[in-house]
Parts: sequence; structure tokens; C-alpha cells
Amino acid sequence: MVMIWCALFSSLSLANPSSSFLKPYLEIQNFLAKDQFAGVTASATNLEKALLSEKKAAAAKFAKDLSKAHSIEEARTAFEGVSKELLPWARKNKMTDTDLVYCPMKKAYWLQKKGDIQNPYYGKEMLECGVIEERK
Repeated sequence: MVMIWCALFSSLSLANPSSSFLKPYLEIQNFLAKDQFAGVTASATNLEKALLSEKKAAAAKFAKDLSKAHSIEEARTAFEGVSKELLPWARKNKMTDTDLVYCPMKKAYWLQKKGDIQNPYYGKEMLECGVIEERK
């Protein structure tokens, strides 16, 4: 029983209350890495709402642009803006199972689930282009 409580407490202490936007952000990163435009709009709308609730207006502006994108290229540009605005937050906060990755070709960062690099800026064209800067 004590071990269960310790495991539960440990996982709760690692959770960051300011990460309500992480789930829709990671969904979008995954869509873009797979060259899938379908699904981006709905996740971007959720991302914008979460960012606004966390008082991250600059990132929310890019999320709004992302929700209105008409192509995967527009979506990638807006995603880069969101990622840039979240970079200071990502460096400051501890997140479990998340990597901070840098693409030297694009000169841009993104967050993704731990594992193989899944570049959202180039998708299948250069899926593994990137360097893990921080493993959270």
C-alpha cells in the first residue's frame, strides 16, 4: 500500500499544472510529423483555448493562426510560432516523457514525446532531422 501511495505521489508531483496545452500541442506535432493536415484544426482550437486559460497570449495567437491554416505549410509555420513562444516554458518546466528537440535545418525547436525524432517541420521528407536538446 505504501509503495502504491509513493508511486501516486511521485507521479502527481511531476505533473505540471501549467501543461493543459501539452496534449493538443503534442497531437499537432504528431500530425505534422506524419504529413497529416486532417486533425490539426480541431487540436489547434483546443490548444488555443488551453493557452489562453494559461495566460500565454502570444502562443495562443499562433495557435489561432494554426486553427485557421489552409495547408500543411501554413500549419507548420504557425506551429513554429507556437513552439518558439513555448520554448522558455519548456526549458523551465519538468515534463515527464517529453523531449525538447532542435532542427538545425529549420533552426527551430519543438516538443515531442520521448522516442525517435519526429520532425514536424519537414515530415516524412526529413523525419529524423533534429537533435534532442533536453530529455525531460
